[in-house]
Amino acid sequence: MMRRWLLLAPLLLAGCSWLAPDYKRPAMPLPATWPGAAAVARDDRTWWHSYGDPVLDQLVQTALRDSDDIALAGNRLMQARAQYGYAFANQLPMLSIAGADAYGQFANGRVSALNQSLHFPNKTSNLGFVGGMLTYELDLWGKNASLSNAAKAGVHAGVYAMDAARLSVVAGVAKLYFSLRALDEDVALLKQTAQTQDDLLALVQRQYDVGATDALTLESVKERRDTVHELLPDMEDQRDRAESALAVLIGQSPQGIIQNEIPRGRNIGNMTVPEATPSLLPSELLERRPDIAMHEQMLMASNFNIGFARAAYFPSISLASLAGVNNVDIDNLYRATGRAWTLGAAMAAPVLDFGRTESGVRLAKAGKNEQVILYQQSIRSAFKEVRDAILAQKTAADREGDTTSRVASDEHRLHLTTLRLENGYASRIDLLTAQAIVQQAQLAQVSARLQRLNASVDLYKATGGGFHVPAQKAALHP
Repeated sequence: MMRRWLLLAPLLLAGCSWLAPDYKRPAMPLPATWPGAAAVARDDRTWWHSYGDPVLDQLVQTALRDSDDIALAGNRLMQARAQYGYAFANQLPMLSIAGADAYGQFANGRVSALNQSLHFPNKTSNLGFVGGMLTYELDLWGKNASLSNAAKAGVHAGVYAMDAARLSVVAGVAKLYFSLRALDEDVALLKQTAQTQDDLLALVQRQYDVGATDALTLESVKERRDTVHELLPDMEDQRDRAESALAVLIGQSPQGIIQNEIPRGRNIGNMTVPEATPSLLPSELLERRPDIAMHEQMLMASNFNIGFARAAYFPSISLASLAGVNNVDIDNLYRATGRAWTLGAAMAAPVLDFGRTESGVRLAKAGKNEQVILYQQSIRSAFKEVRDAILAQKTAADREGDTTSRVASDEHRLHLTTLRLENGYASRIDLLTAQAIVQQAQLAQVSARLQRLNASVDLYKATGGGFHVPAQKAALHP
């Protein structure tokens, strides 16, 4: 009989989760094309290499290895796998060892059982049993199967959440690094501008002292000089904060954070700006965003939770088998042994639970509705981010083009002013004024380049950064 139950166990284990609703991906109308941009197929899995900065590449590798955000996502994935392992094992029989030993005396030396009278000497004896117990719950309604499938979907969601964490961390590292290099350039330009304004103020002050200019002109030059000197400490503070934030994001030690060990690579003006086009079609975005894939797996899990809740309407059937050796030994526990086995079944069915099961089903359905909303919300947010990134790319490129033309024009003016000074047609004040104008234009150019680089990062992130939904089987294994 025991052998028959063991043969039937795999069939019972395959008990379906048919009480869970059939899963259907929520349908949403998707655009056919991107606004003002044609998709260009390319491999974006290591998109940060496209900027051509080896220091950025090294910082990204450090972050992928040491980032706390990625470590937390990995730990949550381990928890999801452990939960799935528990839920899956709950579908299988459980074998345990049972044993008991007692030392006592029968009353009057006689025991009556099963219409028979057994005589034992009227003295103390060892009463013992040792054996194995096999217990198994028949999953006829798919309760345990639904719970296992929900946990399995949770593992997939954990895998995708970790991919989303990696993408977010890499994008954050790139943008912080670009900000740091832009602030380095800003600080250097502001120092040059401050020196120019100091020299200009000294010349105007001398002119004022000899009566060659009025007080209004002198005060105007002082105001411009003071404004530049006030901006410089704030800019240096922003640079230090960006450096500290980047050190934390890549997972540096406290010593590294305090000592500001962030290396520098290429100047922001020399970095390569990637192509401002998405690498996929709108219809592919659902399979290329890890956060969307994560929310869909959570939706699947909530779907199976409904099946688990519905199973409470039906009776639960449990099987138990006990087999072992027992004895009533006068002198020694290990003598006069006998074999014994039992096989039993138990059933428990709800009769009146005052709405507990119904409330559980309603709660599971409400949880699924919430996951549907979150899934649809993630899709809307994804398409918004792609649209914003594409438009920001165009705006940033136009702005950088304008600032580049302005810098070229101001530098040409500075060149002409230098020639006029050499030929006696301009003053030193004219030269310093033209130089200050060039420096202001260069600051605007740095800001435009930073905006363009950040927009390119946003586009990589919005389109998934080369992510593809992996095979479902691979997600369950480390």
